[in-house]
Amino acid sequence: MKIIFSDHALTKMGQRKLSKELVMGVVRNPDFISQSYNFREERYKKFNKNHLKVVTIKEGEKTVVITVHWVAKFKIK
Repeated sequence: MKIIFSDHALTKMGQRKLSKELVMGVVRNPDFISQSYNFREERYKKFNKNHLKVVTIKEGEKTVVITVHWVAKFKIK
């Protein structure tokens, strides 16, 4: 799976001091995946008491990371 980062995701990762390796680990091996709107997926991985949420969308063979942020809880949709 080829993982591409949007400019927005790279900006947010820089602000939150998250490495590409950490985010790619969540994309490849999430604890939970939830479907979102417009064919997007929300991928979650638990770290200590928070979850890292990575929003992705498939574009052909590529997976594009749209945004990344920490959440205390996630909603099952």
